[in-house]
Order: sequence, then structure tokens, then C-alpha cells
Amino acid sequence: PLQPGDGLKPVFGTKLDKNGRDRPERFGINGEQSRERRTSFGADRPIPARMLEHVMAVLSEIDPELASQLSAICAADPAAFENIIRRQGRRFGSLVRLRESDPELFEVKVAELKTDAEIYFVTEGLKGSNMSDPAIQAQLMQLRGLIRAKTALSIRAQTLHIERVERHLEGCRTKLQETTSRFDEIVDERVVKLLQENNDEMSEESPLKE
Repeated sequence: PLQPGDGLKPVFGTKLDKNGRDRPERFGINGEQSRERRTSFGADRPIPARMLEHVMAVLSEIDPELASQLSAICAADPAAFENIIRRQGRRFGSLVRLRESDPELFEVKVAELKTDAEIYFVTEGLKGSNMSDPAIQAQLMQLRGLIRAKTALSIRAQTLHIERVERHLEGCRTKLQETTSRFDEIVDERVVKLLQENNDEMSEESPLKE
């Protein structure tokens, strides 16, 4: 049966729970997830206020509604908010670049973060509730719906990641095929270029040069 906190258990995609725990997405680009985890803010020291302000400024630029949701979490539970920023802060910055490079994936990732925030609030509202109380069933249904939505968004994000990887691989294959087919031509061009550079250098160093 569904219990409070189930919405915060890891599924594929970026997680955003009150403890700031996350699970790397299975499909990153060029080791993106590993780099983000290595550069997360250290847990052994507080996050500087200016860094928190910077992250919130970035979020406000990305999506004012998401920034408002996180501000509400900050007001309700500052420790939870700091943990979220500690684990996710650098990813927020990458969203700015993603907005330009892949608008569709950007929209999915923002929707994921918004849904995570909604899951947080609904789960908090269920704390201490009697799960057998019929009045709680509507909230449980809402939580289940949010988790379904988040899982669907995560699947979509993974699909888009795979499509990006496949496009990159196709470009690499095309380049490899072109290089292979032009092998001798490329070698000749390189030799001619190097010899020309040598001749140019000798001309510049010649004492007969006016």
C-alpha cells in the first residue's frame, strides 16, 4: 500500500526530496551525471548565502513558478531546502544551457522538478495521518497521480537523452566514414600543408628577404 514518503523514493530521473537525495539518470551525455555528483556542494560545510541567492536567481530565470515552490520549501523547512540545493544546485545552472541546446528536454526537466516539489508538499501534508481514514484517500490518490506523472516525465527524459546520444553517434559514424573514404586524400593534404608551412618559415628566416 502507498505510504507517506513513497513519492520521494528514487525513480529514474532527477529526484528532489526533502532530504535532497537523488539518483543519477541512467542516460547522461558525456558523463554528465558523474560530473554533477562530483561537483555537488560538500555536506561538511554550510552553503554560502550568496550561492543560495545565485541558485534562486537562476531558478527565477528558468521558471518563476519553480522558484516560488522552492522558496515555499525554504520557508517551511530551511534544512530541507539547503539539502535540495546541496544535491541539485549545479544542475539548475545546467538547465540554462539546456534551454538553448534542447528546448524539449528542458521543458521535461523543469516539469520533473515542479512535480517533485508538488510531491514534497503532498507528502508533508500526509505526515501523521491515519492511512485508513477515508478522508485521506483523496490525498493518497493525488500522491499516486503525481508519482505516475513524475515517472512518465522521467521516461520521456530518458527517451530524449537516448535520441541525443543516437544523433551524436550518427554524426560520429558519418565523420568516420568520410575520413575512411578520403584516407589517402587526407594524408596528401596534410603533407602538402606541412611542407608549405616549412617553406613559409624558411622564407621568413632567409637573410635575403628584404
